[in-house]
Amino acid sequence: MASTDKPDPESATKSEVSPLPPPPPKRVDYFAIDVGLRVLLFAATLTALVVMSTAKQTELASVPGSPVRVPVKAKFNHSPAFIYFVAALSVACLYSIITTLASLGVIAKPTYATTFLLYYVFWDVLMLGIVAAATGAAGGVAYIGLRGTNIQAG
Repeated sequence: MASTDKPDPESATKSEVSPLPPPPPKRVDYFAIDVGLRVLLFAATLTALVVMSTAKQTELASVPGSPVRVPVKAKFNHSPAFIYFVAALSVACLYSIITTLASLGVIAKPTYATTFLLYYVFWDVLMLGIVAAATGAAGGVAYIGLRGTNIQAG
């Protein structure tokens, strides 16, 4: 007869083995997406800069008190609002280059990733405000140029 004082060594090892804890969740790295969006920002601001700085328009303007119409050239540097718009786009384009390089550096060495994300939030909001203000000013001047100053409300 077998003694019940000592458990079977095979059954003891099976019941005492605890399962391994689940692996920690895989950390998602968003800096690759960040680099892609910053390259897209660079392409958009560079395209807008090229279009604004090379665009010329010629209009036939009538001379007051005379039936003569004179061709007048319009460029971005004839309006302070358009100059502000081009300057804001230039700053945003330079900012996109700098932050793209910084994001690539964070991908290579992710030690300061959290700090960079905090800085990116602040600087991105600042750039958004600058470009939005410049877009509003340029849009307002362009609308006045298109419709004239006799705009009726309603």
